[in-house]
Amino acid sequence: MRTLKIEFTIFFLLLLKVSTSQNATAQVVKGLVIDKDSQMPLVGATVFVENTNPIMGTITDASGNYRLEKVPLGRITLHINFLGYEPYIVRELLIGSGKENVVNAELKETSIEMEVVTVKANSNKEQPINTMASISARQLSVEEAHRYAGGFDDPARLASSFAGVASSLQDNSIVIRGNAAKELLWRMESVEISTPSHFANLTSFGGGGITALSSQMLSNSDFFTGAFPAEYGNALSGVFDLKLRCGNYEKNEFTLQVGVLGLDFSAEGPFSKNQKSSFLFNYRYSTFSLIESFLPADAGGIRYQDLCFKLNYPTKSFGTFSIWGIGALDKDPQRAETDTSHWQYNQDKEQGKNNLNMGALGLTQKLVLNNNCYLHSTLSISGNGLSHQQDRYDNQLVFQPMEIVDYFNWKYSFSSFINKKFSKKHTNRSGIIVDNLNYNYNIQHAIEPGQPLAQIIKVTANSNLIQIYSQSKCDIAPKLSFNLGLHTQYFSLNQHYALEPRIGVQWKFAPNHVLSFGFGNHSQLEMLQIYFVRNPTGKGYTLPNRNLDFSKAHHFIFGYDWNINDNMHLKIEPYYQMLYSIPVAPDSSFSLLNLDKNWFINDSLVNKGKGTNIGIDFTLERFMNNGYYYLLTASLFDSKYKGGDGIDRNTRYNRHFVINLLGGKEWNIKASRLLNINGKICFMGGDHYSPLDLQKSLLEKEAIYDESQAFAEVQPSVWYIDFTINYKINKQYYSSTLSLKIINLLGTKEFYGYRYNYKTGTMEKEEEAVVV
Repeated sequence: MRTLKIEFTIFFLLLLKVSTSQNATAQVVKGLVIDKDSQMPLVGATVFVENTNPIMGTITDASGNYRLEKVPLGRITLHINFLGYEPYIVRELLIGSGKENVVNAELKETSIEMEVVTVKANSNKEQPINTMASISARQLSVEEAHRYAGGFDDPARLASSFAGVASSLQDNSIVIRGNAAKELLWRMESVEISTPSHFANLTSFGGGGITALSSQMLSNSDFFTGAFPAEYGNALSGVFDLKLRCGNYEKNEFTLQVGVLGLDFSAEGPFSKNQKSSFLFNYRYSTFSLIESFLPADAGGIRYQDLCFKLNYPTKSFGTFSIWGIGALDKDPQRAETDTSHWQYNQDKEQGKNNLNMGALGLTQKLVLNNNCYLHSTLSISGNGLSHQQDRYDNQLVFQPMEIVDYFNWKYSFSSFINKKFSKKHTNRSGIIVDNLNYNYNIQHAIEPGQPLAQIIKVTANSNLIQIYSQSKCDIAPKLSFNLGLHTQYFSLNQHYALEPRIGVQWKFAPNHVLSFGFGNHSQLEMLQIYFVRNPTGKGYTLPNRNLDFSKAHHFIFGYDWNINDNMHLKIEPYYQMLYSIPVAPDSSFSLLNLDKNWFINDSLVNKGKGTNIGIDFTLERFMNNGYYYLLTASLFDSKYKGGDGIDRNTRYNRHFVINLLGGKEWNIKASRLLNINGKICFMGGDHYSPLDLQKSLLEKEAIYDESQAFAEVQPSVWYIDFTINYKINKQYYSSTLSLKIINLLGTKEFYGYRYNYKTGTMEKEEEAVVV
């Protein structure tokens, strides 16, 4: 299958964003303060802005709400305190004239006796939102996604700056600690969704080209890189737990964003101010059509659009209801060259189409049952699809069919959990997730050009995946806490099930120093088409992979955290992952641990494969303060696997090391203008690949790889440099931001494999320098 590559060079992304509000040179900061475990409002919590004269502050009302008027523009530090609870601090919050700031705070009740011990307040930024997480988790900020160089307003690309994560320029796939991108769980509003990217599963399984998520829609979210809590299942590598924010329930606000890659419009406001109900939506359409004359023929037809929304309805007796959704449509045509004298590579002779879609629609209810218990439930439908067809000219200029992929998944999901706070030392969360999986696949492939298409998969069916979990957080001593949980899942197609214990420990052995440990047993279904591979027989066919078990992994992680001061944090995490029950082909190097972009697998597989990922992650972060920040991450690791032949080999994703250094400086220009400059340097090892079988490749005029020496070759180490400038102007009733974003300033080339050159009669590397 042809890999989507945006093969044009854009030396910068020029982006203009305009936000409108009804406020002038100061702004409103408001929000809700609640107990993190019970979700009950905290009445009388104090909220104030640091270092203002006179002090600017307020207290929460009977519903837990607060409101600060006339907050000065620029960056502020917001403090939220309540007796008996750990302080909540938001440092360097950016205040602009175009949009009101909503800062909701969930405070954790402390088990420390407040009259005996004074609790020192630290920044909450490095802590995940989910209290059940003990290790390998961090909070992702939307403001960071816009500010960080290389982030591209894309949460997936922003995650590539975090320790333990490797990525590439051609797509936004997230490779965690040597695991394939397809092993990551994407969640939105507590239910699993398809990869929320344009051209997902076309550029790579589990990744796409451009995010389908707008930064206008997202709230702060959690990102896990291992040993994640028991409420998360059907994943091997990590979890991206996305949250959609609610719209402004008091005023209408609008944002228009114009850039080379898309037109982006969002709006939010109240349905009823009395009920605090609100709407929020964002729509984006690609602007390739506006610059099509500057693009090569096989790039100009690329189109994409996406829509995301959330409607929020609080009620007096039945809790809060929200209706939310996300959808994306993509088109990537390929045109063949009709002049045979211009044929240089096989792709010049090929025409095709790629039409993709993904979406999710959900209804969520959050109901507080009493002072210590709440129920959270979501009912949703979600899915994704790909319609791919590729043909190739023969020497008589007659198209010969090569590939057909008609792939459509959809599911009905119900997710519900009850969260019970038994005491300030013990909170339990237990729930169930039921997915009714539906699939319609038609996958055909010609072994040789000109030969009839062979049916690899053809099925229309459904099955169920049921997950049940329970987890508790126990503060057994003022400085020692445990997270204990059990996750179980059952797949009705072949009656396989998995029991997965989880444990996390945190010990605050000294002021500002924490040791932690995490263990998790994790299981995941493979991509569903694998279960329906056909094996032809004399009387028809069999389905040799239908009875495949879950792929599984044990995660062992140690952690050391040091809050060096209020604005600086060090984290070190050594880890070991043991993967087992991995589907492999007997007596072969093939393993699904390395699967990427191959829709035409017809192997009979068995769950006898293994793998190991061992390494150590370092993070040194200085949060934005006094106008500057920096982040240094380093990952040293080794990723190996055993296929059906039992030989130890490098995985495809064994880069051995990834080092990132990023930072930025910010200047206030007068009282209403803000300039920040941000940069990122990335140095990492190259991916492994199988050596070319030159003799067979020249004979077939196609790249044929020697899989008996699978992943024995490695690409050279690479340098990437990204650069971003943001200039924000605050006016009386609106703000505007002008951004210049450069990705891959050095023009580093990425390797896509080998291809046959008809003009020279040789095999050559296919490399592209993607600069955006």
